[in-house]
Amino acid sequence: MVQSLDEAVGSLLDAVDSLGIAKNTIIIFFSDNGGNVHSRIPQDDNAAPTSNLPLRGGKATIWEGGIRVPCIVVWPGVTTPGSRSDETIQTSDFYPTLLQGLGIQWPDDSKIDGVDIRPALRGEKLEREAIFTYFPADTPVPDWLPPSAAVHAGDWKLIRLFHQGENAAHDYHLYNLADDVGELNDLSKSNSEKVRELDSLLEKHLLDAGGVYPALNPDFDVKK
Repeated sequence: MVQSLDEAVGSLLDAVDSLGIAKNTIIIFFSDNGGNVHSRIPQDDNAAPTSNLPLRGGKATIWEGGIRVPCIVVWPGVTTPGSRSDETIQTSDFYPTLLQGLGIQWPDDSKIDGVDIRPALRGEKLEREAIFTYFPADTPVPDWLPPSAAVHAGDWKLIRLFHQGENAAHDYHLYNLADDVGELNDLSKSNSEKVRELDSLLEKHLLDAGGVYPALNPDFDVKK
C-alpha cells in the first residue's frame, strides 16, 4: 500500500510538471490519522505494521498517536523547499488558508473554525487560542477511550471523557505535551485550575459548533 501511494503521488506530481503548472499549483499532502499500531503482521513475527513512538496510541484513538500527523505543503511563493514548522494545524485551517491565499472571500454567513496558516508555512508563529478534536466513536482498539473530546492550547492538552466520572460527571486527562509528548503523566488531579480553564474553551467550542453530546441512558444501572 505504501508503494501504491508513492506511485500515485508520483504520477500526480509528474502530471503537474508535464502540464507546466507547477509554479501556480498548491499541493497539500496530509494524513487523516496516525499509524495503525493495533493490527499484526503474521509474516513478520506478528509485529505491528507501524510505530508512532514516542506518541501514545494510534489510529482510532484521541491520543497523540491517533491525531498528530505530518503535513507537507508545496506553495510557490509561500513555502521554502526543505523548510519545516512545528506549529500545530488542523484540517479546518485549509479552508480559510486557501481562500485567503487565492483572494477569494467566503460567504458572510459562513462560520470559520480554522485560521489562515500561511504564517506557519513561511516559518513564523501562529496566533490561535486553541484547536479541538471530537471523537465520540466506539472503536475496537486497545487504546480507545470512551466518547471524548480534546483541546490543545499552547503546550497543554485536555481530554474530556463524557460522563465517565463519579456520579456520571465528566472525567479528564491533562498533559503538558512539551514535557510529556507520550501522555504518560496525567496532571488533571494536581492542576484543577488548568482543567477548568481548558474545559471552558472546549465547552464554548462545542456549543458554538452545535456538537452532539453523548446522552446519558436513564435506564442504565451500573450495578447490573
